[in-house]
Amino acid sequence: MARKGAGDLMSERKSRAWKPKLTAKQQAHVDALDVEIGRNVSLLQALRKQVGLSQAELASILKTSQSNVSKLEGGRQVPIDVYRRLIEAKGGTLEVVAKIDGKELVLPV
Repeated sequence: MARKGAGDLMSERKSRAWKPKLTAKQQAHVDALDVEIGRNVSLLQALRKQVGLSQAELASILKTSQSNVSKLEGGRQVPIDVYRRLIEAKGGTLEVVAKIDGKELVLPV
């Protein structure tokens, strides 16, 4: 029988799903974070699809690779510049409006 190397053992460990034991309160917190992350993650993908772009086309606009676009869509935070460049490439403009004490302030993006 062949002996397993360190690399084999590491990949075997990684393939098993490790799940910590959480209290009900902790699990509720994790579930809420999953929902919030899902909302943020899907925003870039939804916008890209809404304007009819593939990941490769967005990559060209952003001057990056398709795999980086995929990582952005799967990441937790997407820089606002990514949204601005996508929107401007489709002929639009992006405005960020802060509302404070009944007043609106348009922030430069």
